[in-house]
Amino acid sequence: METNKKTGRELRDEALIMLEEKRSEYISHARRHAHSILRRKEQRGEHPATVTSDDIWAIFPPPPDINPKVMGAIFSKSSGLEKIGYQQSKRKEAHARPIGIWTRQQYI
Repeated sequence: METNKKTGRELRDEALIMLEEKRSEYISHARRHAHSILRRKEQRGEHPATVTSDDIWAIFPPPPDINPKVMGAIFSKSSGLEKIGYQQSKRKEAHARPIGIWTRQQYI
């Protein structure tokens, strides 16, 4: 048995890093939109303010030449966001699959 086999989580993290490098411009803009959504919700008194990939799709969807899997990189560890739960996607193309609910990362 090989001891160098990577876990699914490790493979996912590596793929997100590569995607973040390849599509950095789109990801950077999408993250700004995510934080802007959170700011507006906080100003309206929502606590915790949350954002999902559905919110990003509504205002800044990936262009046709970018694989929709890029959404994972938008919400990766370096985003300053943390997952606090799941909900079903409201986008019909997503077939009600679970998507993450994100808020600002809390530092202790």
